Amino acid sequence: MRNRWLGLLLIAIAAGCTVRLVSGIDGDPAAGESVRIYFSALNKEEKPVLGLTSADFELRIDGKIAPMSGFLPALPYTDRSIPLVAWILIDFNPNLKESAIRNQSEAAASAFNLLHPDSRLGVKVVSDRSETLAPLALDPAAMREALARFGERRTELRLGSQRDSVVVGDGGIARALEYALDEMESFIASQASLRDRQVRRAIMILSDGNLNPSYNLKTLYAKAARNGAFLYPVYYPRDRYGAWVMDYFKLAEKSAGVASVFGALRPGSEILPLPRAELGPNALNANFIHMVRDLNGKYSFEVSPSPGRRETKLKLKYKAKGVKIRLPRTIVP
Repeated sequence: MRNRWLGLLLIAIAAGCTVRLVSGIDGDPAAGESVRIYFSALNKEEKPVLGLTSADFELRIDGKIAPMSGFLPALPYTDRSIPLVAWILIDFNPNLKESAIRNQSEAAASAFNLLHPDSRLGVKVVSDRSETLAPLALDPAAMREALARFGERRTELRLGSQRDSVVVGDGGIARALEYALDEMESFIASQASLRDRQVRRAIMILSDGNLNPSYNLKTLYAKAARNGAFLYPVYYPRDRYGAWVMDYFKLAEKSAGVASVFGALRPGSEILPLPRAELGPNALNANFIHMVRDLNGKYSFEVSPSPGRRETKLKLKYKAKGVKIRLPRTIVP
């Protein structure tokens, strides 16, 4: 099992505490290894609540109250100490206007300004195939070009281009997310600057809620939880919408990400009626800020699988009122 937590020593030293190195959270832990579990503590606006301690939470392991070992606090939005590897998945749906996506090309390029210098971003477009427009890299120019040429590449995909693409079939976005998670793990393992350290993982989805309701999302959620990856669905506006939008926003709720409307200044999945979307130049800056703020705002702790048990079950709650907990991984391994 790879050890990703060396970077946490710097945080621990600054905080005047010690941290025991543990295994990464993807995959199954080997005997005696601990797993780091991330969770969100959100206010009613679905923004992170900072400054909490382990004493503010009640953790149950296999039904019994347990100490929160290896607790690490949330970090402020301005923190840049941990690199991020993230995909942006753009829906093929013609409802997403070429001009609106092109308007976000500078926002995509400048997203690196919010991140650690070792961060890597990439872009895909998804129909019944998932095609890479910009591979995971530290390349603002490639991000800019990917969104600027979105309409052209979408046309190529419509005509059957197989370049840098994999078939996702009726699974569409959901299946593409599973592939993207796998690619992210393989990429991190291949990079000397990223493996064996703490790395944040995220996927932002730009769509009008185009999820196949018959697709089983359990595999997606389980994989995201094991990998420590968080999903950030961004709703692109359409003339009419209904409660089905909430199914799209559940991608965030189930994975401990945060949902938002395209260009909206406030995030949140309980936002019907929807706030007005902004589609002008650099509107997506707001959604990048929502994502980075949420990622930095994660708390975490360590769990060692119970000896002799196939599964260790976790349950977490905030002891007072007014804070919503999102714990995506409730079973280890």
